[in-house]
Amino acid sequence: MSEPSRPEENVFSEFAKVVLGTQLDEFRKVAVSARTNLIKLFQGEVEDISFQGRNIVKDEIQIQEVEVQTDQISIDPLSILLGKVRLSEPIDSHMRLVLSEDNLNQNMNSDYIQGFLKPIQLNVEGETVSLELKPPFSIRLLNNNKMRFTGNATIRTTKDAENMAFTSVICPRTDTKPVRLETFCCTPNDGRSIPFMISLMQWMQSLVSQPYQEFEGIAFQVKSLLIENKELITEVEIHAAQIPDL
Repeated sequence: MSEPSRPEENVFSEFAKVVLGTQLDEFRKVAVSARTNLIKLFQGEVEDISFQGRNIVKDEIQIQEVEVQTDQISIDPLSILLGKVRLSEPIDSHMRLVLSEDNLNQNMNSDYIQGFLKPIQLNVEGETVSLELKPPFSIRLLNNNKMRFTGNATIRTTKDAENMAFTSVICPRTDTKPVRLETFCCTPNDGRSIPFMISLMQWMQSLVSQPYQEFEGIAFQVKSLLIENKELITEVEIHAAQIPDL
């Protein structure tokens, strides 16, 4: 039987819940729990903290479910009073995300995500080719842990530029298998498909072979991606020197 929460733990959890709630555009549920004591709390130390949320919306990004578990955390006490949590030391966290098919399509076509899309530089049969993805995009979660991604793109070479529509089937990362590009087809000029598929596979392999990725100062590693009942379940390990502003 678990020990009852201390009053200071309840106060910290409720305060953190209020701060998070004010920084989200929409949410159906937000819950925060923490383990600490009064002395540690005044020093800005929490033994562990967990966060759960459902139907969260922030900057057009939709998340059906999120769970974050963080062990030892050290916070600048003054920053809590100012409503912006700042870390005194880096933290390691585990995150579990559940995204519905509708979430994925909304997110991928949002202005926020499109602001991060950069041209993909490929070496196709000795020629440098730039692949620029263009909305609208469509994502379908298939059986057998596969994902179909369709959209438009512009292929730029040193000589010309060509617009095309493409369809690709991706097998996401699992505990035992890396991300795999199963098919890539494009129209017009479907003859590009085979060399493009090879080049894209090489680019993707180079990307996923890195031990971690970075986003806005946060290092993360996707441990697994599982598709169940039209939902994408993602397990992520995170190392953060600072908590980003929402």
